Amino acid sequence: MAHGTAEPLGAAGQAKAPPDLATMRATAAAVLGPDDGPDALPPSATGLDTLDGTLRGHLQLLIPDVQRVAGSRRKDVQTYCALACVGEARGKLTVATDGPPPVRVRHVRRLARVLLALCEHYERLTGSGETAEQAALRLLGEHSSTCPTCRTRDDRGNADVPCAEADHLYDAWRQTRRGVFASAG
Repeated sequence: MAHGTAEPLGAAGQAKAPPDLATMRATAAAVLGPDDGPDALPPSATGLDTLDGTLRGHLQLLIPDVQRVAGSRRKDVQTYCALACVGEARGKLTVATDGPPPVRVRHVRRLARVLLALCEHYERLTGSGETAEQAALRLLGEHSSTCPTCRTRDDRGNADVPCAEADHLYDAWRQTRRGVFASAG
């Protein structure tokens, strides 16, 4: 915590510990295996219920922290993105998780993805030392190096297969670059 800023207080007026992002990410990883394959999920309905409840609990803990940190910062693209993610997470928490197993699995995966996004936002907003431009470029690089579509090459080494996610991440990086140039001018 920066010098001169107050520690966040819990309900009893005691200093609140930062969220355990490693545990939250590990829980999400149990749902989001390689390429979200079906073998990444537990075979029983009880296991799915447990993951659903755990992810919901993590989100309920992390949402107020991200919102608090975002509210204390200057308003920029990074802050607005974090607040939009908070809204998305809240929306996902309102969705009932009953239904046939494929529907429940999809929703639990959505909870896991939004939890991972909130973890990223929390780290960036609390000063991981990474700028928005660096973070956007890192995300693009991580995606491009692991995405089967992005890694597809023809016999001459060209990649002519479009990837919507890579396009989205590239556009996000370009937007952060525009913000850097606009603020420097």
